[in-house]
Amino acid sequence: MQNKIIINLIVANLLWSFIPVIVLGLFNEVSILMVIFLRFLASGVILFLLAILLIFVNNRFTSNKKIPFEVLKIIYTHKNRRFFRLRNIYYFAIMGFFGIIMQLIWYFMALKVTETIALAMIGFQVSIILVALYEHGIKSEKLDIFKILYLLLLVVSIGIIINVKSQEAALHGTGFSLMGLIYITLFMLSLVFFQISINRDIYSKRELKIANKNQYYKIIRLLIKISSTFLIGVIFMFPFLLIFQLIFPISDLTTETVKFYGEFPNMFNILMRRDVIFLIIFSTILPFLLVFLTSIYWKPYNLTYSQWNSILTLIEPIGALIFGIIFVGEYFPLENLLVVFFLLIVSILFRYGHELKNIVNAYILLDNEIGSLKKLPMKLLKFQGVISVDTLAGTHDLLLNVKSSSIKDFYYLVNKQIKKLDEVKNVKILFVNEINKLEI
Repeated sequence: MQNKIIINLIVANLLWSFIPVIVLGLFNEVSILMVIFLRFLASGVILFLLAILLIFVNNRFTSNKKIPFEVLKIIYTHKNRRFFRLRNIYYFAIMGFFGIIMQLIWYFMALKVTETIALAMIGFQVSIILVALYEHGIKSEKLDIFKILYLLLLVVSIGIIINVKSQEAALHGTGFSLMGLIYITLFMLSLVFFQISINRDIYSKRELKIANKNQYYKIIRLLIKISSTFLIGVIFMFPFLLIFQLIFPISDLTTETVKFYGEFPNMFNILMRRDVIFLIIFSTILPFLLVFLTSIYWKPYNLTYSQWNSILTLIEPIGALIFGIIFVGEYFPLENLLVVFFLLIVSILFRYGHELKNIVNAYILLDNEIGSLKKLPMKLLKFQGVISVDTLAGTHDLLLNVKSSSIKDFYYLVNKQIKKLDEVKNVKILFVNEINKLEI
């Protein structure tokens, strides 16, 4: 395996797998809202202070290119072309509230109401199916035989889990909780939004210049992005809870809200609990850093970061199911567990086959207009899929290393983005692992 840092994605997903095991015990003593509030407030503050500290250390104690504190304004105010041209601060707010906080509220409510990890994790698997259908609908990925088999195995595994849990409910003389199913559905929809929108922010032109002169800027920007997403998401919790309480004065979440506000005098003691500290450090700060740092320093020799991330995303529900059985004693017959485990592992292999089949790896030779060589590389690096830009001496001026997850994305990059630049005169494509050379 050429990318050794792929282990970061595996570790991050395994750490996230422990979350339901930890919080199920917490819910008996602490409201789910306080768990979410402390988890992301503390994580956001720590990561933001770490970003400021790194800027200070870089500027005062190293010979690296200085990173001005004014760059924070650029990060927040730069218009995000990949997310409705909203300024990044609004993008962070939307991702923090709808993508993270709302997702966790519904997920934890599903866990508390259903009292079963396996059933709550169905929302995770269904979200993967919905994202795949969404990608097919917008024609960013095709449904080849590998992906169809991958989705079918997920459906079968979901069916087995539902069957096991219905048998358990029958043994206890209870049925499925309607509110539990509603919370799972809301969790699923929030997770779909998060998966579709999480990597939509882009660097501004000035940020690219700083990043090219100081490699540590990428880490600092990453910390600002994560911390801002956490903190702004937490702030938006309060107006949401107020509105929800007014609309639904009698509900499970309203009960949790009342409990949440009553716990504020004891907030510091709750923060110092070992399970809460574990959630903050090992289930929030560490896995998020592992995932995003991996995305920054990924070297796409074979599959792209996003492709490997989509392949390994099933590790979390697999781990959560197994850890739930081991540490919580969740009911799940061994024969059914082995079948589900086998189906999910095989589905990962089919997903790998699908991604490997659809990878597009190419080099693009460019001729640029006279006098544009200084500005053009910066513009090209802003496009998603452009890995590197090298200047050449000879017949052509620039060499681009491009990697895309589909031929459609590749031709969109070439025809709708690169060729539209006024500085570009001529484009030649060299497909890696292909014999032909295509001029367009």
